[in-house]
Amino acid sequence: MFSKKPMIVVSLIIALSLILGACQPAAVPATEEPAIEEVAVEEPVEEEAMEEMEKAPIKFIDTMFQSLWINNAIAMYITEEGYGYPVESIEMTTVVAQQSIEVGDMDVFMENWINNYPEWHEKVTSEGTVIDLGNVYDKSTQGWYVPRYVIEGDAERGIEPMAPDLKSIDDLVNYKELFADPEDPDKGLLVNCIIGWQCQSINQVKVHAYGLQDDFNLLEPGAAAALDAAIAGAYKKGDPILSYYWEPTWLIGLYDMVQIEEPTYSDECWAEMIKVHEGEVDLEDTPAEAGCAYESVGIPKSVHASLAERAPEITAFLEKMNVGTDALNKTAAYMTSEESSAEEAAIWYLNTYPEKWNTWVTEEAKANIESALAAE
Repeated sequence: MFSKKPMIVVSLIIALSLILGACQPAAVPATEEPAIEEVAVEEPVEEEAMEEMEKAPIKFIDTMFQSLWINNAIAMYITEEGYGYPVESIEMTTVVAQQSIEVGDMDVFMENWINNYPEWHEKVTSEGTVIDLGNVYDKSTQGWYVPRYVIEGDAERGIEPMAPDLKSIDDLVNYKELFADPEDPDKGLLVNCIIGWQCQSINQVKVHAYGLQDDFNLLEPGAAAALDAAIAGAYKKGDPILSYYWEPTWLIGLYDMVQIEEPTYSDECWAEMIKVHEGEVDLEDTPAEAGCAYESVGIPKSVHASLAERAPEITAFLEKMNVGTDALNKTAAYMTSEESSAEEAAIWYLNTYPEKWNTWVTEEAKANIESALAAE
């Protein structure tokens, strides 16, 4: 019989070999390193481009009259070309304009005639929803006018002075024959405000307050175009005319007119005038204390408070913007005589009055605007 001992030894050797073999690290086949996939990396967006993307349109109120069209166009050109903000102009009534700027649906009201609604203006500014940025022009005037050649003559046109001593309301009675009513030559003629406008009745009160009711008749046009035509027709022929008018307007810018002096406006005088105007006092009983000039006031611009937060540079520029009444008259005259758009009139203003708008803007905006104007 074979001995089992050697078999046991052999078995132990084989088992030990298997155990040691299992403890060795497994062989790893050589492989190529994986290729690194190229990933397209977007270029960082330029800071200036980001700013452009973030600028929401600035919305300007348009209550549809010429001086506002011009002021809007000037401000919008500077805002867009100087500072890179998109702009919009939206037509609406005054009532809707008040509501829209109060809630922030609109940003800018370039001619906010606050004397027509003082309570509303006091409310929204005290609450801080609307910010008053000061006057866009310093004088809005109403009154009685004559062409300058009536007083001073016009050598170029061969016109001699017709009323060299005419300065004030008190002087008119001395020149009623000069302004004679064709239908009633014994009386002078005042071309009054348009029928239906408040100034029509106010001027009637003034005639009585100044004691002119027995010396002057009133001609009351049915539309603004008729009033304009009466003044323009007389001016072109060099004829004398006494007429109600107001400024800033194209007509005052185009024709050289002189306002007749009246007693200085006062709240007390105006209160007396209103009593007659509203029928509390009969027109024939109008007291002299009810006669004085219309109040001459500047017209402010307003913005919604949110604009100061999202576009402080625009708010700062608008606060400095004051086009000037005389310059606005001239720009309106250009717009009318050249039959241009408000945008074209704005460009004319910017080219004609650089000394004004240069003070409103930053140096960078000034350079941008000058470059844009040069390309027009």
